Amino acid sequence: MAILDLLELGDLIMSWRLYVGIAITAAICFGIMQVAPTDTVGWAISIPVGLIGLFLSFRWQIRND
Repeated sequence: MAILDLLELGDLIMSWRLYVGIAITAAICFGIMQVAPTDTVGWAISIPVGLIGLFLSFRWQIRND
C-alpha cells in the first residue's frame, strides 16, 4: 500500500457525503426500532437496512469523487 492509497482512504473517510449518509441511515434504523412491535423484529429489519445504507453511503461518496 502506497502513501497515496492511504491519503485516498483518508479523503473517503473525511467526506461530508459519507457522514450525511450514515446519519440518514441511523435515523431510519432508529425510526424502525421505534415502530417495531418487538426488539427482535426491529433488529431483524434494521440490520439489513443499516448495511444497505452504509453501502449506499460509501457508493455515493466514491461516485462523486
